[in-house]
Amino acid sequence: MLLNYVWITLGFLILGIGLMIYDKRKQNKRIKGLWNQRTALKIQKGDYIRYDGYYLNYRKEDEGIDDITWNDLNMMAVFRQLNYNFTTVGEEYLYAALRNVGTLPKVDRDLMERFRTDHGFREDVSIALADLGKNANSNPSQFIDKTFNKEYYNKFYIFLSILPLISLLLFNISVTVGLVALFMSIGFNMMQSFTFTSRNETNYSELFYAVQLIRSAEQLSKVSPYYSIKQGRLRSVGLLSYLMLNDKQNDQNFFLQILNALKSVFNADYHLYYYAVSILHRNHETYEACFHTIGLHDLSYATALWRETLTYYTEPEAGETLVVQGGYHLLLKDFVANDIKVDSDIILTGSNASGKSTFMKMLALNIVLSKGLETAAAEQFILPQGDLYTSMNLEDSIMAGDSYFISEIKSLKRILQQVDRPVYIFIDEILRGTNTKERVASAEAILRYLNDRDEVTLITATHDIELTAMLEDEFDFYYFSETLTENNDVEFDYKLKRGVTKTSNAIELMRIYDYPESIYQGARETVRQTT
Repeated sequence: MLLNYVWITLGFLILGIGLMIYDKRKQNKRIKGLWNQRTALKIQKGDYIRYDGYYLNYRKEDEGIDDITWNDLNMMAVFRQLNYNFTTVGEEYLYAALRNVGTLPKVDRDLMERFRTDHGFREDVSIALADLGKNANSNPSQFIDKTFNKEYYNKFYIFLSILPLISLLLFNISVTVGLVALFMSIGFNMMQSFTFTSRNETNYSELFYAVQLIRSAEQLSKVSPYYSIKQGRLRSVGLLSYLMLNDKQNDQNFFLQILNALKSVFNADYHLYYYAVSILHRNHETYEACFHTIGLHDLSYATALWRETLTYYTEPEAGETLVVQGGYHLLLKDFVANDIKVDSDIILTGSNASGKSTFMKMLALNIVLSKGLETAAAEQFILPQGDLYTSMNLEDSIMAGDSYFISEIKSLKRILQQVDRPVYIFIDEILRGTNTKERVASAEAILRYLNDRDEVTLITATHDIELTAMLEDEFDFYYFSETLTENNDVEFDYKLKRGVTKTSNAIELMRIYDYPESIYQGARETVRQTT
């Protein structure tokens, strides 16, 4: 009877291994088509997923673009568009790169070109990265620092874990005694295993991913000469990574279910957990090298593939003046490209919805992409050194008790504290949250203050035409305009023009959108009387 159970168990093990091999081959076949299909292997869905572990763990204080600028430019949408990564490490690298953290590694141009041109190399690297995969909301960068939490390991559990084997010896004395000892020891170990894994489920998952990361980095070094690491220093990691697998990580595979049942009998997860912790403590420098090897390959692959989806792009050049030829906003499907050379600070004017805000976001976003990913959505992009700050899409901070105006004041104050170094500043509709008289007076003072700072490059948009007269000797002026069609509609060309706008469309838009005639005519009459 016992022999039958053994054969059944072996049958399930063989079936499970076969399914794992089948899934692996199926995944590898899919990987071969990802580049031509312009798609990612796996997209993690849900607003709860975090990508900022590496950024938060290793950036310097106040380094990189801040949260206001990140939100102004809708950078999470940009991140999702670029996220062709295979691994969580690559996603964290991508996030850090888009936050323009200068001390962290960026994409490698040579590696990206190799991905673009070498089909076999691209597939080999992709398969190695896909073996590691993604682990939602894990924080693998925490193990780079050897000071991460190391709990007490109770060696007495070693004895408890081998009790089921010891109890087998008791069968020579008494079958009854042997059975009682066997079932009691197995029951105790399974209870301890369940308690431990339930309490440490997140930590265990992160440790498994860290161990798997080391194994994947060594495998990656066999197929790629870029950022290679020393092999052979962690010989036990390969077996450990398999032993730490569980069915939650591999879709309820039969083999893993049996493996986990056997592990619980001996409370093996407890010992594997602390053994993995000790390995990472002793080899944190090797782990860091593995982490960077995975991250740089994955980030460079994702960026190279994303470039293939763009209408066109360029690699930015260094220079003394910001120059853009054919710049466009990559989140727009139907874009209008624009050119500009920024010789002086700029004030943009134009009617509602004419393109001012989109143009500024295009410039700011291309600065982010140039600094983080060596890529600009343009035909030419010359970029002098400088950090980036924006104040564009503010909302009332109800939870903080701030009105729109207070939020705006705080946003501008943070910018005013950064003008002692090269910096790009983009401000949309400055001080729109207050009355016209005080807005114009305050805006003039702020814009003059920023304009007087030699290291500041300022681009701002406004509906207050009075500012153009007040600042005509200090700023360059550009505008966007529209035309009224024969069909009684407003048409925008979204092309940047030199000068100051002469038109306004707010009242005509009310007519086009069928506001009551009395409102439309009343507004027109009031404007006629005041001009």
